[in-house]
Amino acid sequence: MNDHQLGVALRQQVLSDLQQGRGTEGRRLQALAGDLCGEEQLKLLPALRHLLLSAAFASAVSQSPPLGGSRLQPRLMQELEEVFNPTICQRMESVVEGLLGQSLAQARDSVSEPAPAQLAPRPAPARATPRPAVPARAPRPAPASRGGGNNALLSGLAFLSGGLAVALVGAVLLLRQSPPSSVEIPSTPGPRAVAPAPSAKPLAPPQQPNLPEPEPITPPQPPAANTDQAIAAVEGLYAALSGKSYGQARRFFGGTAADQFDPAFFNQFERVSVADLRETGQEGSIVSLQGVVTFAYPDGSVQSESRRFSVDTASTPALITASEFGGVIKAR
Repeated sequence: MNDHQLGVALRQQVLSDLQQGRGTEGRRLQALAGDLCGEEQLKLLPALRHLLLSAAFASAVSQSPPLGGSRLQPRLMQELEEVFNPTICQRMESVVEGLLGQSLAQARDSVSEPAPAQLAPRPAPARATPRPAVPARAPRPAPASRGGGNNALLSGLAFLSGGLAVALVGAVLLLRQSPPSSVEIPSTPGPRAVAPAPSAKPLAPPQQPNLPEPEPITPPQPPAANTDQAIAAVEGLYAALSGKSYGQARRFFGGTAADQFDPAFFNQFERVSVADLRETGQEGSIVSLQGVVTFAYPDGSVQSESRRFSVDTASTPALITASEFGGVIKAR
């Protein structure tokens, strides 16, 4: 069942008890709340038990009709908001609505769809740049041909003389003065010697400096558990509760243990006491204790119960962080 249905079921049981004349006893309603709570409501059980023992709930039951009307809701929620955090109080609001016979409110959520993303345009391709034209080389001029001026002179002399001797002399002169033609062969330059490149030496890797190794950091150890301080805190708490010194009693407990020591619950007893405290375990600075709690009613009747305590001895005074009912040893 959900939180609202839990409140409706508890309301039906309370109205049924009133019709049968059984009344609304706080401890019996606490046990009933524990039976009705499922796994989803286990976190609400301390707040629900606190509400069932409060004066505001007793006043709402005594109304005519009992637990009727939304005007009772602010007073019941104020009783819870003084002790518990906003998260628990927000869930307990649904339980209180069911307890007072109100309907469960519903909420609607709206979902919006995101707009589609726009596509970015592609950039235009760049144009190729033309290369400049290379001018053609002009042809080299041909070398001038060699002429023989001596050949013409000797031919003239031979024609004038008309003799064979002159012709022979001219031939001899021609042979002497005309050097043999020679063909120059251009020399081909040989390949240049290329000096070998110096071999590169491998670079040595840089050496890393030797740094000292860091010393390990040891986390601080929590103080050891102290059984005597844990027992003294539990005994001091019940001494303050028995004397109705609730302001002093708040110094000995905290956290989720607050719902176990409600002043409205202890006002119905003439005195309370704790005895036979013994250690059942340790974990760090936490000491687990078990003892016997005795409740003395104004009519002289007495009831004894076994109860377990978890006490953190790291603080001064030691702080009771959890308390749990064990069972009835001697009924009223």
